[in-house]
Amino acid sequence: MSIYEFAELQAHTSAAPTASAKLERYLKSDSNRGSVIGCWISEIGALNRIALLRRYDDPQDHETERRQLMTGSDPFACGVHLKSMSLDRCVSFPGVPEPELGRFGPFYEIRTYEMETGGLAPTLATWEQAIPVRRRRSHLVTVLHTVEGTPRMVSIWPYASIEDRQTIRAQAIADGVWPPKDSHKHLKTEMLSTIYLPTDYSPLQ
Repeated sequence: MSIYEFAELQAHTSAAPTASAKLERYLKSDSNRGSVIGCWISEIGALNRIALLRRYDDPQDHETERRQLMTGSDPFACGVHLKSMSLDRCVSFPGVPEPELGRFGPFYEIRTYEMETGGLAPTLATWEQAIPVRRRRSHLVTVLHTVEGTPRMVSIWPYASIEDRQTIRAQAIADGVWPPKDSHKHLKTEMLSTIYLPTDYSPLQ
């Protein structure tokens, strides 16, 4: 089973482009042990934020690099431009395929939810039933959940435009295929939806 790291880098005001340029150099260096799936800069919602999704086929590679990032003085070679960062170790929801690389955006909605204590199992069950139907409406990059720390889930949805997002989601809700049945019962109120645009070097565009 692949391990994913979902990293959120909170840059200082107006510093996200500079941080992203340095991050690109880091990702192309030997220090990066993961496979880059996507890298985005926030456009609507939580601003000055970079989201980075990587896959690791060897969990030890992830552990080694994360230790270096957490203990180093210049994480991702752009630490001076960051106010904070979080590194979530994740796995895919059951039935969700490996992310397909390509051009599906350019608007990527990344939604993060915190789950109630004991809420992971019922969340996995309800989402496993609902995701196949929802994927027929629009492309899904992935749905992940953390395997340590705060129980959290991340879903990434690309759209050709903001208007497409509104239309597709509204129709899915009207048709009763989304959101997953009773899924709200297992989620906390800490829910965040942010619209991102891909960096030039992101495999997902």
